[in-house]
Amino acid sequence: MLLGCGADPSAGSGAGDSGTTSGAEVTSAFTTTVDTGSTVGTDASGSAGGSSDGTRGSTSDPDTGGPQPDDCITDTAAGHHAFACDGLTYDLEVPPQCLAGGCGLIVDVHGFTMSAQMQDANTGMRARGIEHDFIVLQPNANPAPPLASWNPATDDDKVFAFLQRVATVFAVDPDRIHFTGFSQGGFMSWRFACDHADVLASVAPGAACGNGGGAFPDCVFDDTHAPSEPLDILYLHGTTDALVNIACAQPRIDAVVEHFGLGPAMQVEQDGSHRWIRHESDEMVLEYIEHDYAAGSPLILGHCFPGSTDPGDATGQVFSFACEGDNAFVWGEAVMDFFLAHPK
Repeated sequence: MLLGCGADPSAGSGAGDSGTTSGAEVTSAFTTTVDTGSTVGTDASGSAGGSSDGTRGSTSDPDTGGPQPDDCITDTAAGHHAFACDGLTYDLEVPPQCLAGGCGLIVDVHGFTMSAQMQDANTGMRARGIEHDFIVLQPNANPAPPLASWNPATDDDKVFAFLQRVATVFAVDPDRIHFTGFSQGGFMSWRFACDHADVLASVAPGAACGNGGGAFPDCVFDDTHAPSEPLDILYLHGTTDALVNIACAQPRIDAVVEHFGLGPAMQVEQDGSHRWIRHESDEMVLEYIEHDYAAGSPLILGHCFPGSTDPGDATGQVFSFACEGDNAFVWGEAVMDFFLAHPK
C-alpha cells in the first residue's frame, strides 16, 4: 500500500477579501523574472496556465512594488486561491499583510487518500499563517481522493517549482521558508530536507520514515544522500501507527544525530501518552515527538494528527485522521511554534 494523507484537489476554493499593495522593498528567496514566470536557481521548472478560484482582481502593481502575477499565479489578491500549474493544483492562502512582501512561507503537504482541504482540517495551517504572517501553500496530489497519491519522481520537482513561484511573486522572506507534511507528505518533507536545505529553514515531517526503504524514497542522512547544510527538524510519530511502523523512527533519529554531530537527547516534556525530546548543536536542532494516541479507525490507529478536530466528512475522505481522546498537544500548533522559533 502507498502511504500518506491529504485533501480533495478540487476543494480549497474559498473566499478572501482583497488586500491592497504596499511599496515595501523585500529581497525574495529567488531571483526571478516574475513577468514571465521563469525561475533561476534550480533545474526544477513549473509551467502551464494558472487558474484561481473566486472573482477577485489582481492587486499587483509594478509601480508600487506589490506582488506581480505570472503565468500560473494569475491572481495576487489576499485570500484563498486554487491554482493549476504543470499538472498539479495548489491551494494558496495569502494573508492581507503579505501583499507588502516579507512574509514567511509554509508548504503543508497531505498524504495518501487526502487533499489540501483535508490536510488543513488537521493542521489548521491557513488560519495559523494569517495569525503569524505566513503564506501557506498546500498542494494536491493526483487523482482526487480517495485515490490521491504523490509520485516522488515527478511531483517533488513540481512542488518545489511552485514554491519558488510563490516566493518570488509575493517577495517571501528567504529566511522563513518551511516545509511540513504527513505520511506521504512527511516522506516528501524528508526528501526536501535532503534536496533543498539551502532554501528551507526547517522541516516538520509527521508519520514518515524508512531510511530509504519501503514504498517511498527517503532521506538517509549519510554520505550518499543528506542535506547540503544543517536545518532544524521537528519529527512526529505514533507508537501504534498501523501504516508507517514506528520501528523506523529511532534509526532515523540516530542517523540525523550522527550525521550532524548532535548532542545527547534532552527531555522537553513527557507524560503518560507522549514524549518530546531534543538533540542540538551550535548549528541545528532536532526535536522528536512520540505519542500513544490513535484515530478511530483500526486501519490507521496511531497514524493520526494529535489535537486535530477533523470531522472526516470531506468529499472523498475515507476516515478522519484526528487522534481521538485527550491529547496533550496540537500538532499544527507545535509545527507553527517550531517554525516561528527556527528561521534560517
